[in-house]
Amino acid sequence: MEISAGTTFLPCHFQKVQYHVALFKTDPKVLEGMLSGTGLKAALRWGRHGIVALGLIRYEQSDLGAYDEVIVSIPSIPADITAPFSNWLDMTGPLASRKVGQYILHIPVTSTFSMAAGSELWGYPKIVTGIDHDFGRDAISSRVSDPDGRMIMTCNGKLGSWLPSIPLSLVTYSFRHGVSLRTAVRVRGRMRFFLQQSLTLQVGDSDHPMARDLRLMGLDGKRPLFVMDSDRFQSVFHEGREMMIDRGQRDRIV
Repeated sequence: MEISAGTTFLPCHFQKVQYHVALFKTDPKVLEGMLSGTGLKAALRWGRHGIVALGLIRYEQSDLGAYDEVIVSIPSIPADITAPFSNWLDMTGPLASRKVGQYILHIPVTSTFSMAAGSELWGYPKIVTGIDHDFGRDAISSRVSDPDGRMIMTCNGKLGSWLPSIPLSLVTYSFRHGVSLRTAVRVRGRMRFFLQQSLTLQVGDSDHPMARDLRLMGLDGKRPLFVMDSDRFQSVFHEGREMMIDRGQRDRIV
């Protein structure tokens, strides 16, 4: 598959990955505003709160090379389809019938090749900037800076007791050249689900859109609701499939 930065493969394989994902509670009205014009609606609730996901990832071996990545995404569902019986359980179901997916708000990476592939193949809003991950067995320290060197965010803390968990394949919803895409991502690998952890997200002094969105969601100084990780994570990103999503009259302004 030819892209502007060279040649890659579809499906795209990520063979050796360190992966952490944290779910945070936030204001559902804020998520509604962020999804305005996408034809999607937030899929997960925890009581009266909405849910946003933060992924902290190191790709050690992949078809896109070795690089670090951070993902801020909203678990979402197309607004015009019938919701499943349980949106939480839907994320464990077969990929072919999966309705809940991830709408990516921000995805900084440390690789220009990954940025080109992510943008051109799937429409992901990747930028190249500074990321510093320090993943220990029982602790995490991550820092993201903007292209001017100002801090966007840090996420630091210790990981406590855990239970083994099944790997969760996923779906992403994105827009490439204005066309909506649904991408299936098959995942395997041993995972841990943390019952206790002391991670804290801090937003820095950057005025980058990612920092502004983290502040708007009220995540500065917050601890996640859940954390899962894997040091034996593998995934396969398939080609995005075009789908019909009614985006209404407005596109989200970033």
